Amino acid sequence: MLSIGEFASIGRVSIRMLRHYDSIGLLTPARVDPSSGYRFYDDSQFAALDHILALKDLGLRLEAITRVVRGEVDGEELYELLAARRAELAAQIERETACLRRLDARLRQLEGESPMSEQSRRLAALTVEVKSLPPLRVARATATAGGFGPAAISPVIGPLFDRLYRSVADAGVHVGPTSVATYGADTAGDGSGVIVTAGFPVGPDVVSGDGFEVVELPAVESAATTVHRGSMATIGGTWEALHQWTAEQGYGPDEVCREFYLVAEPDPQENWVTELQLPITRR
Repeated sequence: MLSIGEFASIGRVSIRMLRHYDSIGLLTPARVDPSSGYRFYDDSQFAALDHILALKDLGLRLEAITRVVRGEVDGEELYELLAARRAELAAQIERETACLRRLDARLRQLEGESPMSEQSRRLAALTVEVKSLPPLRVARATATAGGFGPAAISPVIGPLFDRLYRSVADAGVHVGPTSVATYGADTAGDGSGVIVTAGFPVGPDVVSGDGFEVVELPAVESAATTVHRGSMATIGGTWEALHQWTAEQGYGPDEVCREFYLVAEPDPQENWVTELQLPITRR
């Protein structure tokens, strides 16, 4: 038997994804310890996991994958599912190709006006909304990263969310699909570190537990926000463009910045939707 962490590591998936698969009946553990609630998996379940990931790679929705894995879909219906997915993908490619042509035309127009750096191009494509942020009650866990930027943040925030998910689940707390991370300068030491928190929005009945604390993120009077679509590997460029936009508009950053994950795991990262929230003040 393998623990959920060992099975996730060998299968190259996250613990949170396995917990989600269990909750919807897609891939249930071989055994659950009745006293601790810990999940254990068998070596034979890697074949089922590979089947699920192969179908997911084709873009099938989890509802359809669940029916396929359970044997509720015959060959004819599977063909229809894949054909429908192909038609959906072809239409998406057609729409995105048309959008790409429009973007190319706009970029050529901008390049004709003046030479543009890569960051200037990002800034030109940026859509920013200045708005207030309401208070948000979250169950959160905290860690420290060596600095700002994906290279320092990514190795910290992913495992932090996994630990937090385990802690709230063990406490019997149900969390929704959205989550939030905050980043603020660590004033201790040489000041180069970053205090990182991972959080899940929770209701008023949830209290702090083992491995997490429940706090209310304060309301923010004014924040510059923009939406990043896609992988966390490229989110640094979007943050840079947002900081540049605020500087050019006469704003300065204030307090702790946030990332609000509207679409995240178990979806693939290319489908993620993240709202960047940068509290600002007038200079």
